[in-house]
Amino acid sequence: MSQFTEADSAVNRLSAAVTAFEKVLTEPEGTVVEMPVGAAQPSLAERLKRAIDAVTIKPAQAATQATTAAQQALASQQAAAQSAADAANSAAATGYVDAPFPDVWAPLSDDLRLLAGIAPADTITVGGTSYPLPTKSMTFTRSTTATYMDKSGVMRNAQINEPRFDREGLLIEPQITNLYAYSEQWGTGNRVTTTNNIGDSVRGDKTMALVVEDTTTAEHYTQDRNIVLTAGTTYCYSVYVKAHTSPRNLYLRVASGSTAQCFFNPVTGDWSGNPGGIDYVNRGIENAGNGIYRIWMTFTAAASQSTVIRLQLANSVTASYTGDGVSGIYVWGAQLEESPFPTSYIPTVAETVTRSADYWQLSKENCGYTTLANLFSRTIAFELSPKYLQSAPGYVEIVKVQGPSNDIVCRWVNDNTLKSYRGSGAISVPCVQGGSRVYVLATEGNNITNNYNGYSNATTVTPNGTTQSVSYIGNLNQSNSVKFVYHIRNFRIWHRLLTPNQIKGLR
Repeated sequence: MSQFTEADSAVNRLSAAVTAFEKVLTEPEGTVVEMPVGAAQPSLAERLKRAIDAVTIKPAQAATQATTAAQQALASQQAAAQSAADAANSAAATGYVDAPFPDVWAPLSDDLRLLAGIAPADTITVGGTSYPLPTKSMTFTRSTTATYMDKSGVMRNAQINEPRFDREGLLIEPQITNLYAYSEQWGTGNRVTTTNNIGDSVRGDKTMALVVEDTTTAEHYTQDRNIVLTAGTTYCYSVYVKAHTSPRNLYLRVASGSTAQCFFNPVTGDWSGNPGGIDYVNRGIENAGNGIYRIWMTFTAAASQSTVIRLQLANSVTASYTGDGVSGIYVWGAQLEESPFPTSYIPTVAETVTRSADYWQLSKENCGYTTLANLFSRTIAFELSPKYLQSAPGYVEIVKVQGPSNDIVCRWVNDNTLKSYRGSGAISVPCVQGGSRVYVLATEGNNITNNYNGYSNATTVTPNGTTQSVSYIGNLNQSNSVKFVYHIRNFRIWHRLLTPNQIKGLR
């Protein structure tokens, strides 16, 4: 029985194979025949079709694909050429061409480090031993501490020789003295209750004083400061203020010998009424955030004598009225300085306090020559943001090579111009207060050209002296009679003459 079954199975397998083979021979194109054992096989007609396609249709398809690829490559090449032409036309139209990497580069956005240039390696001291770092920096000096507003709007204190960086770059200020003693503290005053250290100041600490009036029909003010002024001198009186829950206006006042006044509404953040007093000159507002404002008023002293400097409460623009016993205002950070505008806040206690001037320097090797007997090519560029400036006799050296007579890259002069010198003759462009703009001085031998805010000037000047040695490049004259507050950043030197289009493209 077993032998019969095995034979029968073999016959069946043979029969299935014969049937499949017949289908392979007879089935039309496109047919694939299932086999009893192994993979399915195409019919003979399908095999013949595939063989013919391999030598006819597929080469034609390949040729078509190659032609299409060539056309696409040509189109891409043409598009790239057009893009290059458009870019060239755009550069020609706008005057913008990238400058090469500078030979000296100090971004001055948050530190003094150089991305390029010559300077000693920065160091770090650990356990009394100094170790070099892989960075190098400008040098900076200021012999006192100083305050500044950081990039988040909080007042910080910079230590001696610590540069101050804010949103505009490196802050440069002249030497100034705050004549207002106890700038954050007030005594009993007149018909007010003063509570010191109760409100948040711009430093983020609770040092603002709350001044609340009583119910008397009279003037209400904090403890006066009696300060000796010099006749003919311009002073700036400033203070930080914030509205109380039952607010009054702040009456900023100078009396006895010199008179000036103005009224400020801390709720609206604007002035109330017109300023007054025969010695009044100007006023301004700086929004310090969180409802705090720094307001300031300038005046020219009429007499050399002790003068009353006062912070007073006011109902609208009325100095004397019946108080309600609940209304008041927050005050903090008073300052009286010999200046036509406010500089950074200087805290005081029992005595006046002086903040010294800011100075930065780069070593002489970055200047590009040893004496002005050398005829050299050089381009210097930096962003300049003039904040406050004084129209008074004098000048401030923003960037100067110390030693030669003269290599003055940028001098601010009291006629509100920016001047550049190679000898005694200067070229000048107008100075614009507010906003950041690029100042450029290009030197080629005795030819100099400066650019600022769309203005340009050029001249040929022979140096006054060609033997004086270079000491350094930096700023000067921050302590003289004229006051100028500004920011500088992105300082760059190329020891070559940039093209006009490269200069136009500098940012």
